[in-house]
Amino acid sequence: MSRPNSRDPEKDPAATLGQTLRRLREAAGITTCAAAGARIGYGEDTIRKAESGTQVPAEAPFLKMLKAYDVPELMRLTVIDMWKLARKAKGAIPEFIQKYFAAQEVATFLRFWALFLVPGMLQVEEYAQAMYDLPGMDKDKAAETVAIRIERQSIVEGPDAPQVLAVVHEAVLLHPIGSPEVMVKQINHLLEMSLRPNVTIQVAKGTGAYWGLVGQFEIASGPETPDTLVMYNVEDQTVEDPTLTCKALILFEEIRSHALNIEDTRAVLMEAKRHWESQQK
Repeated sequence: MSRPNSRDPEKDPAATLGQTLRRLREAAGITTCAAAGARIGYGEDTIRKAESGTQVPAEAPFLKMLKAYDVPELMRLTVIDMWKLARKAKGAIPEFIQKYFAAQEVATFLRFWALFLVPGMLQVEEYAQAMYDLPGMDKDKAAETVAIRIERQSIVEGPDAPQVLAVVHEAVLLHPIGSPEVMVKQINHLLEMSLRPNVTIQVAKGTGAYWGLVGQFEIASGPETPDTLVMYNVEDQTVEDPTLTCKALILFEEIRSHALNIEDTRAVLMEAKRHWESQQK
């Protein structure tokens, strides 16, 4: 008889993956989760949660497990497929945003209004990690969230990448996320991305920026998907309602009309970069 809290491998991809990882560990002669954790440089809890199916491991510890367990190449590819399936089925991607992610995949235009933080598609890994460096935050879940975010950035970098229109409030550039070194790297990345033919970045400042104080939002648009809006407020949500998405598009253009042009935006980015460079030790 199974325990009340056990998971069914036939119905739960994370449990299936966990069962496989346990068997691979034991086949490698590593008898305990503690020993496996020490072998890969992660805690025993990471191994235990992965094997029980309560949590899908982040990419870094997962690949280290396969290496430590000396998994043959053919088996390795199979287990990686299992991991991808479990990650998709698990809550690493919040349910509210899955619809928006699907829209991003086929969008021809992505519009970002950044009032609080650099948009996820334009974040460097260190910036994304620093966002989750909070007391009480589950480190494995945070690492998985960051990994997904960085992986999804390929959408704006491929040959068929959508046009990206990002309007960033000036305060975003001066709000510290992580160390000054992280902020310098993040702003350098924005400068580099702004040179891509499919990416337009503009800074909003002054009274015009206040049109967007309702909150940060993103819109994915394209012929193969309805305009899809994701709003980051007290309660994050994704909507396809034509009336609401139309209002958001109008608001975005209103905000953008008060933003600096591309040349002046680069000047503001350089100024913010110098500010953070002066804060470095």
